[in-house]
Amino acid sequence: MTYFIFNGLDSRDFSLRISNISRPLLPEIRDHYEQIPGRHGSYLFPQPFGDRIVTVSCLLQTRTVEERLQMVRRISSWLSTNNKAMLWFSDEPDVFYLAKVSKAPDFEELLTLGRFVVEFTCEPFKYAADSREEFFDMDSNSVQSLYNNGTAEAYPTIVISAEYGEIDRPKITINDKYLLYTGLLTAGSTIEFNTEYFLANKSMERDILTTGAYDSSEDSILAYIDGEFGALMPGANTISYNSMNGQRARIRLVWKERFL
Repeated sequence: MTYFIFNGLDSRDFSLRISNISRPLLPEIRDHYEQIPGRHGSYLFPQPFGDRIVTVSCLLQTRTVEERLQMVRRISSWLSTNNKAMLWFSDEPDVFYLAKVSKAPDFEELLTLGRFVVEFTCEPFKYAADSREEFFDMDSNSVQSLYNNGTAEAYPTIVISAEYGEIDRPKITINDKYLLYTGLLTAGSTIEFNTEYFLANKSMERDILTTGAYDSSEDSILAYIDGEFGALMPGANTISYNSMNGQRARIRLVWKERFL
């Protein structure tokens, strides 16, 4: 029997049976077409994908009307969220959606039987259930290959660690987009780039060990970053690293593959 998990809870815990699931093959396509006078057809202006709408038809079978009323209250609390939550289906065990209920379901009653349809507004892409993680010990001016098995671009978190000594102006490049830290990365410290949320942070371990204090002004180092936040494209990608003083570094990438 197919079931789903939303907001950390299982549909089976609410005595629900799933009668139908509608999952579109693609997210909303928002391309714009412009008609050109004197020309056959139209000119295409491709646009990013819109949301993906997923609907789930549910049946609720209880022994008494009173039991049904109690279960309906529990279901209402379960489906009500302020933010998007993980939506996972048992017949798609390797991926999940990020979703929020988009409209109040109409609950139809017949004695102790009830039925309703839940409409979820989801982010365009499905996310792999498991994260990918890769480590590279890279010399300055070296290149590594990386394969993204997803069918959509993915935004990794990149960590540069000064495992082998201080690094002057470390630079990491994903395909054709680079991120450069214009400062000095001291031995044993790290820089973390979150390419999905455009964040750049430097570890505070050295400050705490040497001074016993935490310097919050160094928490975000976006002011010392040059370049663009890149993405891993479907298929083969290249990762390159270099530094001003030629120091070796340990590079760690963590990401979730995404699928149409």
